[in-house]
Amino acid sequence: MNAVIVMSGGVGARFGSPIPKQYVRIAGRPVIDYVLDAVEGSARCDRAVIVMDPELIPMSDKIAGGGYDIAPGGSTRIASMYSGLSLLNERYDCGKVVVVDAAAPFITPGIIDDYFDLLDEYDAVITAQKITGGFTDIYDSRLDREKYIITQSPEGFRFRLLFDNFDLNFPYQETAGMLPDGSKRYYNYGFQNNLKLTYGYELEYAEFLLRRFGRITGDQHS
Repeated sequence: MNAVIVMSGGVGARFGSPIPKQYVRIAGRPVIDYVLDAVEGSARCDRAVIVMDPELIPMSDKIAGGGYDIAPGGSTRIASMYSGLSLLNERYDCGKVVVVDAAAPFITPGIIDDYFDLLDEYDAVITAQKITGGFTDIYDSRLDREKYIITQSPEGFRFRLLFDNFDLNFPYQETAGMLPDGSKRYYNYGFQNNLKLTYGYELEYAEFLLRRFGRITGDQHS
């Protein structure tokens, strides 16, 4: 079975909204609903788990309508991911899992399907971006930016390999770093319009692009 975990446990403190940013509306719909459109449109996804505060279910008609497994969010992203993985482990025989972010509305069904297909060959599939600006650290070290990349969700894994090696005390942000040495990774540099909403001013930019990509119809309005 293939599953998608939708990470929706964050509060978005930098966004400047009284509600978590994934429930803020773009053209009349909460941001998370654009993500769920992609999950529902995936031909490879068999089941979806949303990691969230259950009290916020009414914020989305899609979620309130049922059809999703709900796992409680944790105090950190890593704890929330483990909550979703644990639910899958308890209820299903999951072979592959793709993790997406509820505040990143540009995900498409095709990207989800591609990640599931790539997991036939690879242990992990990771969205990545090259570093194009200047690059150093807080100590002004002389670093070669060609040796570093930025990683993002969506990310895909062979479920059993990730779950059996999952470390709630892992000190870094890259989930694939938990996997055993020698695990086969694929870095996808092709998803360049992968904006995750962080600040309130990005809503207008997100709406513009969603309209341009045909994800918002002409009769929808803010």
